Amino acid sequence: VKGCTRGMVILHPTRARVVNEAHERAKAESTIIPRDVLQVVANSIQDARTAVNFAMCSKACKEMTETDSLWKSLYELKYPLPSKAPPKGKWKELYVFQTKFMRDVLLNKNLDEILEKAYPRWESVGSISLPVAT
Repeated sequence: VKGCTRGMVILHPTRARVVNEAHERAKAESTIIPRDVLQVVANSIQDARTAVNFAMCSKACKEMTETDSLWKSLYELKYPLPSKAPPKGKWKELYVFQTKFMRDVLLNKNLDEILEKAYPRWESVGSISLPVAT
């Protein structure tokens, strides 16, 4: 709406239809980024946060961030590859699991307590130092 500086407009119900029709016309007339260009962008994603943000851009972008190839490459950047590859379509789930495991277990300040509860004889082994991914 012309002259609106606050970002929000309250419309009378009889005017809302005109605005919605104009919005739909503008969406139909707007240029669409070719899929091959979006694929180049998707292939350059280097971290999960960027992948999630890219997925929120459009349906096409979301489709491109659901591929095994993307999540396998993100996994390889952050973690060692597993000895056995996960089933097709599960690389994203493996990435999410590994990230939660690192955060909630291995990097937990109470690791010794967790291990003591899980393995009562752990105390006799002593503490260990784990490499921290940066």
